[in-house]
Amino acid sequence: MQVKRHISKKVSIVLLGVAVVVLAAFTTAHADSISFTTSTPIASTLTDWTSSLTFQQFNPSLGTLTGVAIDLSSTLSTTLTVTNVGTSQSNGSARTEILIAVVDPSGIIGTLPTYTPYPVQPSNPQLDYMSKGFSYSNLASGGQVTSGTLTGSATNVSNSYTTPGLLAEFTGAGSISLPAATLTYTDLSNSGGNTESAQVTYAGLTGTVTYIYTPVPLPSALLLFGPGLFGLVGLRRRYLA
Repeated sequence: MQVKRHISKKVSIVLLGVAVVVLAAFTTAHADSISFTTSTPIASTLTDWTSSLTFQQFNPSLGTLTGVAIDLSSTLSTTLTVTNVGTSQSNGSARTEILIAVVDPSGIIGTLPTYTPYPVQPSNPQLDYMSKGFSYSNLASGGQVTSGTLTGSATNVSNSYTTPGLLAEFTGAGSISLPAATLTYTDLSNSGGNTESAQVTYAGLTGTVTYIYTPVPLPSALLLFGPGLFGLVGLRRRYLA
């Protein structure tokens, strides 16, 4: 009988230790994440446009928001026209470059491009990419050549933000709209002659936000732990009886 009592004590201590470890696992803070795709993707639109992307906010009942990651992707189609305004033949190549900026309502992320009195680049474009290029040769003085439709696409690496003010903007029970805008250039190089270029470009944009947060403890897990702990205590008493 004495041997049985000694073994039951060890068993109850081990089980109680396991229960403590399980409780610690439930209550120890860990990072989790949830993602939302914009509800207002921007269709392919003539640049330079100004629009916005709308996202669902982070629900604070899930826990504490610690970071916001924004992923964007864009496609463009463009047609370039090159005119030789010089007196000799020209050879060269051309392509379209587009900058896309997405900012938060308070301007914490950055600024959008401006156009008056002259184009000014955004402070931190999330996307900056080129269309496919085309080449021309022996373009006579006064001659003109058109590229046909050229395409391009880009996806940015996640931009992550942890600024408290920005986290507050993304937290709530509704949605948040992020202003977005484009700035379009022509990249033209030539030898001989003197060329000018014009472009007609369409671009679209979509995106996803990922919220990184520390979740609240799971109430159901804690409720299950309580009866389990009492069960272990009862088991120990039964063995000791």
